Amino acid sequence: MKLRQKTLLLTTLPLLGLLALLFSSFSAILQGSYARLEEQDAQRNLQRVEEVLAGDLMQMQSLTEDWAAWNDTFAFIQDRNPDYITSNLHKYAFESLRLNFIILVNPQGEIVYGAGYDLAARNFVPIPPSLSQQLTAGSPLLQFPHLAYHHEGLIQVDDQILLVVVEPILRSDATGPARGALLMGRYLSQAVIDSLALRTRLNLTLHPLSQGALTPDLQPVAESLTARREAHHTPTLIKPQSADTLSGFSLWADLYGQPQLLLEVQLPREVHRQGQTSRHYLGLALLGAWLISTAGILLLLDRVILKRVLSLSQEVQHIGGTNDLSLRVRSEGNDELSYLSQNINDMLGELQASNEKLAAEQQKAEQLLLNILPAPIADELMQTKASIPQHFDEVTILFADIVGFTGLSRHLSPIQLVDLLNQVFSAFDDLADHWGLEKIKTIGDAYMVAAGLPTPRPDHAEAIAEMALAMQQVVTSFSGTTGEPLKIRIGINTGVVVAGVIGTKKFIYDLWGDAVNVASRMESSSAPGMIQVTAATYERLKDKYQLQQRGRIAVKGRGEMDTFWLQGPRSPHHCSQIPAASTV
Repeated sequence: MKLRQKTLLLTTLPLLGLLALLFSSFSAILQGSYARLEEQDAQRNLQRVEEVLAGDLMQMQSLTEDWAAWNDTFAFIQDRNPDYITSNLHKYAFESLRLNFIILVNPQGEIVYGAGYDLAARNFVPIPPSLSQQLTAGSPLLQFPHLAYHHEGLIQVDDQILLVVVEPILRSDATGPARGALLMGRYLSQAVIDSLALRTRLNLTLHPLSQGALTPDLQPVAESLTARREAHHTPTLIKPQSADTLSGFSLWADLYGQPQLLLEVQLPREVHRQGQTSRHYLGLALLGAWLISTAGILLLLDRVILKRVLSLSQEVQHIGGTNDLSLRVRSEGNDELSYLSQNINDMLGELQASNEKLAAEQQKAEQLLLNILPAPIADELMQTKASIPQHFDEVTILFADIVGFTGLSRHLSPIQLVDLLNQVFSAFDDLADHWGLEKIKTIGDAYMVAAGLPTPRPDHAEAIAEMALAMQQVVTSFSGTTGEPLKIRIGINTGVVVAGVIGTKKFIYDLWGDAVNVASRMESSSAPGMIQVTAATYERLKDKYQLQQRGRIAVKGRGEMDTFWLQGPRSPHHCSQIPAASTV
């Protein structure tokens, strides 16, 4: 067999096999990627429907809140003035507000006024007993933990689903005590469903989950979603129906947490079709590349060049396979291939030096990233180039602020002031490392630290308590260097947060959630030298620490809250040990 024929076989057959392998691999990757995109698109559309319904509930909540925090409504619950009904609760009010029910209930569970309205027939109807039974004294719908609390969502009334909002009846300045509750409701009728479909531009259907209401093909879907929900997984299911359509399903629960509706959204499989088209073009591109490569090889190679190029190629492949940049290729003769071999060796030398420098710089970069982010988050960023925000059910957050720090600027230079702050916060950093806490950030002379993330821990509240007590000792030890007493004001709260990385160039690991806002309010409303904690934190510390009830205080954005002073450990043998590096 001639060398050209051998060259043809040795080059085209492996190349053809490689292209077939590439096509199979890329095809699988494309198919998987488009399948994930298709599922994500379906989930986003399901979420769109839920967001539109949530917007309707928000509008109803705003309307109900306006009526409930109205002096006329507040007075009507007590005096039952018929003029209130005549002026405000006529049929045109129901029609303009698109409401099926308006019910006012006093604290004893007595319906002071209640009316139902059929929007289609345009006449008043009685209140169904199944709705009245949910508004008796002690009913969950009439329980409000605080004056800013309300209920909104779905409830079942007979064989229909009702969108309801229940607000406590207050004065116009939103003060109590509440004189009962106001319920406004709208049936999730076909007209409402059609409006959802029109606004989302989706082909959607809501299937009730009552006994025998689901078709046999939907029953397994509902059971699967129920199992997912009980396992705390995402309660959505994407199911292809054909090559052209797929269906997305999700469960809607009522105010009591019981699934009531199965949402089905039918979508065209445009992403799937795009994936099939991409696979087709990929195959054509690889086939064309194979034909062009084969023709080029037959035209340009000869026996001498082929042998040397093949040898050179094998050496380069060996170096690439071993990843040993200290190896070199053979350089013989004085022609272009020899010059190529010399250039390859020079390039290998430069790559070896660059690789060593790159490895050193990479190690520095990884260490720097570990200094500014938690280790799990840094590892995730280095591996995936992105960090997904995480939800934490129980985290304890501490905010601290140095009292009188601004006054130090009168007799300390700016450099001395910053140096003092650096010493204090460095000592705090040592405390955080000692108790395994996560420093979040500093703002001016304020310091924020949290426990229970990114790795959950059961003793998050105790760890923060130890940190707070030790911080008091550290700040006291710095008083001698300032010439005047130095105190710290600390606030602590426990609750649910979402944590993640902000930014793409200058990373910062931060927390969001109502629990963070409350912790900040605890610090700002605390007293110098004191540690103020919320009731949520108190419940986790009361058995191991001495806490004194402060009483109810006004908290911005939350109304009145019960707070406590953390004074120290309950056991006389228990004491906080400050790390040696943090003492002065």
